[in-house]
Amino acid sequence: MNTKFIFIILFLSKSLLWGADDLVFAKGSQWEVLSVGHKYAEGMAWDSEGNFYFTDVPRSQLFKIDRESNQKTLVVADTGVANGIAFGPDGRLYGCARDAIASWNTSTWEAKVHGVGAHSNDLAILDDGTLFYTDPKTHSIWRLDGKSKKRSLALSLKFRPNGLTLSPYKKTLLVAAFFADTIYAFPINDFGKVEDEAEVAYVLAVPSNGRGLLDGMQVLPNGKLVAGTALGIQIVEPHSKDKRESIILIPSPVQDSRCNYVRISPDGKWLYACFVKEVRRRRIELKLSSKE
Repeated sequence: MNTKFIFIILFLSKSLLWGADDLVFAKGSQWEVLSVGHKYAEGMAWDSEGNFYFTDVPRSQLFKIDRESNQKTLVVADTGVANGIAFGPDGRLYGCARDAIASWNTSTWEAKVHGVGAHSNDLAILDDGTLFYTDPKTHSIWRLDGKSKKRSLALSLKFRPNGLTLSPYKKTLLVAAFFADTIYAFPINDFGKVEDEAEVAYVLAVPSNGRGLLDGMQVLPNGKLVAGTALGIQIVEPHSKDKRESIILIPSPVQDSRCNYVRISPDGKWLYACFVKEVRRRRIELKLSSKE
């Protein structure tokens, strides 16, 4: 993979390429290294004060990076191999840990375990605490009730799910087909349950082997999707049968590394990305408004 800072807009016909770094990053910005030396850096979350959290999955570690100083602290030394993480409306930090969902009180780091019995990889949480998570082993999406935390099967899929996120208004669950090129959309009803009515939401660029490795992702307020993939970071327009969608492709700045997780910071100023062994960020000037 070309690891130089090259940025292109790639049309799905793959017939048109041109430079596009000014469409994403602030003028003169460079990648800042926040943490290195990991086995597999994953999951991203911010608390209400703007502090940043991420996991190192095989080492079962959870880190906090201070908003002001950028100082990194190991806050949990045994997460149960936690992967994706997200804050719930109760203020607890939830994480996909082995065959369950773990949650932590971020003041004491006291832990609880929920929904034991299903493998977990990535998760998304509604405003009432309802939690959805992917289970790549059984090609399933599981649901934890917001109050009882009782586990139930939400979806059985024909593909291996991985990355998971919600639409900006949390009315749609977006599921990434890990070994393909497609993000699928499933409507969420008024009872906080997923309807089994899949639609193609986004189609991404993939390597010649077709394995996109679609992972941690986020839907932006303007409807575009930013996702970590085998080719690097991709920013993609919603799928349409009536027009040719554009893709902004940002190859990994780390030698021989894919991007496995990406998020825009809550203040909209930074793009954070996990490149397996490293966590980096870079200043952006993306147009995020839904009026774009």
